[in-house]
Amino acid sequence: MTFFRKTTGNFPPAARPFQMLFMACVMMVLLVGKGAGVSAQEQITVRYAEHPTFSRVVFDFNREVSYQVSKNGSVLAVTFDADFTPQFGTLPTDPMRDMRNPSVVSADRQTVVRFDVVPDGAPRHFRSGLSIVVDMMADGSSIVSDSSPSVPSTSTGSNISNPPSDQEEVSSGVQPAGTGGDTADDLSSSTPEQDTPLALPPVPLGDVSDEEPLDVLLSGAAGRIQMTFPWQDTVGAAAFTRNNQVWVVFDQPRSFSPQGLSDNQALLQTMVRSVDTVPHPDATILRMTVSRDVNTVFERRQGAWVLTLQDTVAEPRFPLQPIKRIERTEGQQVFVPLTTAGRAIEIEDPLIGDLMVVMPLRAEGRGLAETYRYALADLHESSQGLVILPLSDGVRVEVFNEGVSISNLDPSLLAAENSNQSGSGFTRLIDFDAWRLGETNEYRKIKARLLYELSLEGRSDANNGRWKLARYYLSHRRPQEAIGVLERMLAAEPSLTDNGEYNAVRGVANTMAHRYAAAEEDFAHPDLLVSPDIDLWRTMVAEAQGNFADALTYYNRGKDVIGPYEDREKAEMQLAAIRAAIAENALELADRELMLLNGLVLNEEQASEAVYHSARIARLRGDGLIADAQFQDLVSSPVRELSARARYELLKKQLEANEIDVPTAIEALERLRYAWRGGNFEVDILDDLAGLYFAEGDYESGLTTLKLGVSYYPAAARERRMSTRMVEVFRRLYLDGEAEVIEPITAISLFYKFRELTPLGTDGDMMIRRLADRLVAVDLLDRAADLLLYQVQERTEGAARAQIAANLAKLYILDERPELALEIMRATREPQLPADILAERNRVEARALMEMDRFEEAEVLLEPDLSADADAMRADIYWGSKDYAAVIRANRKLLSGTDEASVLNPLQRLYLLRLAIAMTFEEDRAGLIQIRETYRNQMRDGEFANAFDLLTSDQILTGRELGAIAGQIASIDKLESFMRDYRSDFSTN
Repeated sequence: MTFFRKTTGNFPPAARPFQMLFMACVMMVLLVGKGAGVSAQEQITVRYAEHPTFSRVVFDFNREVSYQVSKNGSVLAVTFDADFTPQFGTLPTDPMRDMRNPSVVSADRQTVVRFDVVPDGAPRHFRSGLSIVVDMMADGSSIVSDSSPSVPSTSTGSNISNPPSDQEEVSSGVQPAGTGGDTADDLSSSTPEQDTPLALPPVPLGDVSDEEPLDVLLSGAAGRIQMTFPWQDTVGAAAFTRNNQVWVVFDQPRSFSPQGLSDNQALLQTMVRSVDTVPHPDATILRMTVSRDVNTVFERRQGAWVLTLQDTVAEPRFPLQPIKRIERTEGQQVFVPLTTAGRAIEIEDPLIGDLMVVMPLRAEGRGLAETYRYALADLHESSQGLVILPLSDGVRVEVFNEGVSISNLDPSLLAAENSNQSGSGFTRLIDFDAWRLGETNEYRKIKARLLYELSLEGRSDANNGRWKLARYYLSHRRPQEAIGVLERMLAAEPSLTDNGEYNAVRGVANTMAHRYAAAEEDFAHPDLLVSPDIDLWRTMVAEAQGNFADALTYYNRGKDVIGPYEDREKAEMQLAAIRAAIAENALELADRELMLLNGLVLNEEQASEAVYHSARIARLRGDGLIADAQFQDLVSSPVRELSARARYELLKKQLEANEIDVPTAIEALERLRYAWRGGNFEVDILDDLAGLYFAEGDYESGLTTLKLGVSYYPAAARERRMSTRMVEVFRRLYLDGEAEVIEPITAISLFYKFRELTPLGTDGDMMIRRLADRLVAVDLLDRAADLLLYQVQERTEGAARAQIAANLAKLYILDERPELALEIMRATREPQLPADILAERNRVEARALMEMDRFEEAEVLLEPDLSADADAMRADIYWGSKDYAAVIRANRKLLSGTDEASVLNPLQRLYLLRLAIAMTFEEDRAGLIQIRETYRNQMRDGEFANAFDLLTSDQILTGRELGAIAGQIASIDKLESFMRDYRSDFSTN
């Protein structure tokens, strides 16, 4: 049992020399001028918006820039330590109510932006990330005096402003901490006053002479300073702001070293006017007087405590919630649920003289988001730890395993509770607790009441009830119902699209409903761009869309206000940040957020996902045993998605370690496809499956698998280059020759199944021609013809089309379908063609006419052609028409240049045999003797040797014998000559 009362303490005189030494060091730190600003010339976007009670401009920098704000009469000046050109857009021609006529002056690496403002107005400014926000608070004449509506105001750029009630809060845009009530003060000074600070020096506290002083490490930039206290031991910490002073309390005594402050005086002076310590035998206490309203965040990082002073709003990650309760034996009390409470430290505030009882905590993020006032004590707002301000001498503070009890010997004092609470001044846009209107088990009853109240509203006031109902649905995680009501509101009042808070609520509903593109559009409203509350929801939207870097940016901007959310929403936001951090290889951030999840009550799915990400991080860091154990635990998880993911990770490791072969892995992955469908998980499996199928040479299954991914998940498929991989495999098959190992019928089937992958242009045409050539080589003439017909009808035009049509006609001729050859030739005529293509087409058309026994038409068609190919075809015409005299002339011409020493090729042997047959029919014995003498040696053996010997011998042959010999060479005649021409033309083209 402990009783607290006001007390004053005298500390050892031996401490005074250390006090004097540290005072000198601190004075040197705080009297040195500021450092130089950034000077890079650049274009800066300036956004602006009207609000009911103020006008706002936002300067969007991409780095930290120091600035000052000052007001002189009707002129507001913002001075930046950077050289840049503001891009005002339409602001000069479309002025706001309270800020007009912007002008810019640049000199000495500074830029001054001036506005004409209302004389009685007051400026307000703060940072949002890297952006600088400047508001002009109007006087009463400039503020809309009408009472606030209970539904969203439809004025452009305004936020919803509802009269506060037990369930609702007033929302007027993003507010910096501490602005409420003192907005008329000049907030312009971003540098400290240059008077001598009143600072007490730090001293060695208690018996710590054997320990090194604790050095304070500073980092950051103007508007955000981080102070690192590198404790080696696990210590509890508390941080809070009172009377423009930031207090930092540790529950172990230690002296401070001023070196870190001395090395960073320029940075320190952007926020802090003086630094001193408060001596205490059981604690280490640092007190800083700040030059403007700041917010604090206290975090643990790798054993050290890190205090952040920042302009942007911040609230404890795990807000403590005091509750009143009545104990049968102890009477009334205030109880703060807490599992990591340490010892209480009494501190007297030197400025006020009252007693503070501070309880540093070892678990981070535990503080009071607002001040709770009771008759016996105030529980002061803090970013870390518990701060109790007793209001009577009989206050009793007791620490239990479950928390801290605050009571008084006179229980009646608690009944006189003052219920007023004060916080940072930050107004939440999303407040499920306020919108819930009652207990969860009363959902149906309250819903029925809201619907009944809505039915009583007139048409003009119906949106009042709808607004309340939509937020009620959303607070109970029924986003589809909320979206329906919000859309009905919009139909009744289309101008709601210009309202910031309406867009915020609809964006949250769309996020919960996984309508991320719609949510992104809602959150793009100008009034929401500097809202840390909405940044948390943007985190989930960006991560779900695969924009991981943006997700981390949003999370870092909004994480300091995550505290008021319920554990379920906190966990979803943190898990989204963890997924994004792992994707960006920011493993330290992911580790930290996983550790902070331990302070939440997670549902089964969230807890399993936390284990899954822990295993992923262990795998990335090479801790295979830990990762495998955690994945193995998840295999039996009732959360089907995470069970499937764990099995997938284990399977990948087995495959990498060659513990299973590729067919086994394919079979296992195919089963996993149906264990959990949808999302990136299924895309990953399809991607891996395709690679394994290709490795096994199963191109059809591989391409089919990739096609499924492209069809079902186009966005994810683009990220994984699935379509590109399909085209690459198709090219390797049909352009680089890998399809040669596939059966021809399989190759043509695969081509037709995926022919949309055929590239445009020369490469695609070459693929088709090579495949057709292969089909011809194995006598699949009809399939080859179909392939070329597709090319003629779908892919080519002009001269290219005419040339491919000639090849198609040749296939029809080979397939004994000359009428189709003639038809395709005449259907693809072009008015102007290159001479060589025209000549080739005439020869093919002549061949088709010959096959149809239309010899005279064929001969006429070839009359202008004096080429050797035409001569060979004329010889065919004469042979087919049985004009043997002409055959003799034509074949002698074809054999000119050959003699008894020449080596005859197969076609020349054919021409020689024709010549002999024609001479026999014409009874030209002299000619037969002459060719026998000339070619006897060449025709002694080989093809047609017996026939040539018989024809040129002295034996007289009957007509029947001659007919048999002619019939023997008929098919060979067409095949040899025509196939020679076809292959030559095809490969050349």
